Amino acid sequence: MSVPVSEILDDHWEKAVKKIFAITQMTAASSGGRRSFLKLLGSGLLGATAMTAGVGGIERAQAKDEEFPRLWKSALVLIGNSPADQYPSSVIKCPFFFENGQFANAFHTLDLSMLRITGRVTGSISYQNDTIYPDFSPSIAGAVTQGTDGKQYFLSAGEAALTEGIGFFEDVSKVIVRCKYKVTVDSVGDILLIACVDCVAILVGKQPAKA
Repeated sequence: MSVPVSEILDDHWEKAVKKIFAITQMTAASSGGRRSFLKLLGSGLLGATAMTAGVGGIERAQAKDEEFPRLWKSALVLIGNSPADQYPSSVIKCPFFFENGQFANAFHTLDLSMLRITGRVTGSISYQNDTIYPDFSPSIAGAVTQGTDGKQYFLSAGEAALTEGIGFFEDVSKVIVRCKYKVTVDSVGDILLIACVDCVAILVGKQPAKA
């Protein structure tokens, strides 16, 4: 019988990850999966010390009714979702939609063919005839876990600066992705992608030049 995550989290952690906890319950069924995800958070994505310090800063700001610093001047949010499952493959192409649900004439790809051998993950984001290939290698994080529906999912996150965007992406300075993919893992350990499940990409605009 698995132990609820909330029983092993302290008060500060519970406040900070209330929403993440809800998502984790949906996407991680087994206790082993949850422990692996929390271990990844503690060692690679966000240390406990940093989390506690961050929560303290939030509480102080709320107590003083201070506004948080603005993240960016402008950004475009795109949501990726596969209309149907594909035959399991190391490569997938998913359509992007605007926040209102309309197709954005955009796609993103993910290529895991070299992940097991070299650890490298590649991908692209395209809008009509314009395409960018963000380099997420300095910050990419990912893990395979089992959902409460019994299916396996690959969770990935990464950020990349963009300096050579063209056309539609000319004014984009940073790309942020948070994705969930339905997957299967073959006998040699390769992750095979089946569908994109609500992948979020944030295209951050460049800061306007000072007069």
